[in-house]
Amino acid sequence: MGDFLAKHVKGDFNPLLTGLICGFYPIVFYFSNNYSAINSWEHFGFFVLFFIGIPIVIFSIAFLVFKYSETFSKYKAQILFVLIIMTVATLMSQAMYLTLKKKMLLGLLIVSALAAYKFYAHFKKLLVIILLMSILPTINVIIKIVEHEQKMAWTQLPDSIENATFKSTPNIYLIQPDGYVSRQIMESSLYNFNNPFYGWLENNGFKIYNNFRSNYPASLTSNSSMFAMKQHRFGKVLFPSIDMPNSRDIIAGDNAAISILRNNGYKNFFIVQDEYFQQNRPIQAYDYYNLNPDEIPYFSNDNNVKKVVFNDLKAAMDTSNIEGPRFYFVEKLLPHHIHFAASKEEERDMYIEKIQEVNGWLKTTVNYISENDPNAIVIILADHGGWVGLGSYPEMFSTENASQIHSIYATLAAIKWNGHLVEGMDAELQSNVNLFRVLFAVLSENPEYLKYLEDDSSYNLQQGTFWKSVRAVIDDNGNVFSN
Repeated sequence: MGDFLAKHVKGDFNPLLTGLICGFYPIVFYFSNNYSAINSWEHFGFFVLFFIGIPIVIFSIAFLVFKYSETFSKYKAQILFVLIIMTVATLMSQAMYLTLKKKMLLGLLIVSALAAYKFYAHFKKLLVIILLMSILPTINVIIKIVEHEQKMAWTQLPDSIENATFKSTPNIYLIQPDGYVSRQIMESSLYNFNNPFYGWLENNGFKIYNNFRSNYPASLTSNSSMFAMKQHRFGKVLFPSIDMPNSRDIIAGDNAAISILRNNGYKNFFIVQDEYFQQNRPIQAYDYYNLNPDEIPYFSNDNNVKKVVFNDLKAAMDTSNIEGPRFYFVEKLLPHHIHFAASKEEERDMYIEKIQEVNGWLKTTVNYISENDPNAIVIILADHGGWVGLGSYPEMFSTENASQIHSIYATLAAIKWNGHLVEGMDAELQSNVNLFRVLFAVLSENPEYLKYLEDDSSYNLQQGTFWKSVRAVIDDNGNVFSN
């Protein structure tokens, strides 16, 4: 490599190699920071064309200009010095911010032009610096590829529930209000809100599960565990992350719960508000998606596509060309968790406003389902808590305060069984990971499946010296661990 670089530095300007190097750092940087959301062949092809193709074209044009223009050829070194810096900076602006920071780039253009006046002869050394800068993100990308490609042994179920045969097959609606906290925590000092929605649920035939909790603090980790019906402890990888390997493929693609439903003749519907779960274009295993992968931009900030969930649910319910019992996963991005953009008190007030907004949406949605599908099982289950009481995102991983921990994990869980519940079979339903196992045990009328309930513990990440480690924060009985 040293000989290769030395030869390049001493040799003439090579537009292909220069373009490749200028695009290499931005592409590995972008992949290292977003790999789990863009790990499809479609993304790879697009980003190679974007990050590598664009600079190759730029420097190929520059090569031709220098070849046929004597005037520009005189200042080739100065122009290339500025062009290398600006090409990399422009691509990095897109990679870091998903937009071009025009003022920043203009300032850099002025600085690089001034620097070129004195250092233009060293323009090839800039390429060596870019390659050196690429080492760490390249290593990170390699690690992420290995993590995503390894076999997910944790998804293996311990019994024969995958072969479960349902005795009854009602339509099932799993409605997920994102970040909706449980009654006990909602009425605690952190939230201090007497929410009338719980009473409305009870009056409309829902059984509310008190002291319910998620097993993980965020949507990807929580939902991947729920649909896989297994604890994953962040995927059991060397560098565990909230953006867990293959979590989107489990949630929006194939998983144990969808497979069991499919084996019992169910048609499965995936209805969400935005593209977050489908960013990496997982292989489609549901029969119906309200969001087509073609709608998702390659440079997605997980907030580009917005769907009207209630309208899309109604449209899905009206489809007459899909026959058989139905399972609907319906996600609404309300109330959502707090975003640490204001004081704790202000964040709490904004959260309560969103609670009141989503309450109206939930009532409208449940009423519509009850009118049009009166015998269905309706599940309202949040993916995690609202995080109210936390002062920053890093605090979510470091806090040992019991109230804050409950705020992260305590979730709204209510089920309208509509006569399908076998008395007592839901007695140990305490966390998201066991939702489908209990549901399938009820529908198959087979209590044997309940012998293999997953541990109800909740897990989080803890910042170490060089990487995060997994730690249990709530035990199987709902007690917060104290160090």
